[in-house]
Amino acid sequence: MKGVSNMKQIKYILFSFIILFLSILSVNADCTNEELNELKKEASKIRVTYKHLGAVEVEGQVKEYNHFTMTFKNIDEDFYISDIYNETIKLEENQNEITIKTTTGVYTYFVNSNKCKTVITEIKVKIPRFNSYSLDPLCDGIDGDDFPLCGKYLDYEVSYDTFKRKVEDYKKTQETKKNSDERIENDISLRESLNKILEFIINYQIYIIAVLSILLIILIIITILKRKKKRGVLE
Repeated sequence: MKGVSNMKQIKYILFSFIILFLSILSVNADCTNEELNELKKEASKIRVTYKHLGAVEVEGQVKEYNHFTMTFKNIDEDFYISDIYNETIKLEENQNEITIKTTTGVYTYFVNSNKCKTVITEIKVKIPRFNSYSLDPLCDGIDGDDFPLCGKYLDYEVSYDTFKRKVEDYKKTQETKKNSDERIENDISLRESLNKILEFIINYQIYIIAVLSILLIILIIITILKRKKKRGVLE
């Protein structure tokens, strides 16, 4: 009897394993590995862009600058996007992109397949932090690409005193550099002028020598004539 009981247990385990195996197969039966690979290739074409909305009034009073629109482009009609909270963002009819409103931060999204009922890939998006110092009058005329503290976006916090000091140091450095550049330009301009003069002398040295020789002869003749005239007056 004990052997019969063991056999029943083994049969039950085998039956359970078969049911579990078949259920796994049925879940994955929607898409083959080949189809999943094709979907991954299609998902890799998705591009994410963002656009800064500028000054946005919150509750009709306070202006905030960290509001953006985020756009997912090149989305296949079989796909839909979901976030970490499992909220879905589906395509509009006859569209291949999705635009949503968002704010500064790091976000994770999932590209899902309607056909395969599974996640195809994951997309991480970093929306930059707007730099309020870029609106400060101290930044007027400063290139934000050259001086990040006056750039449109800044990922780290800086106190206003530090910002002001660094801007003033930057302006002094730029002024010194400007003066140095002007001196260099003047030196280059002078050198180019001297080179042109020297080049002219070399190219026309025969004519120059001839002219100078004639002038010298004329000068000698004038000097001799003056001496003779003076001598005649004394006599």
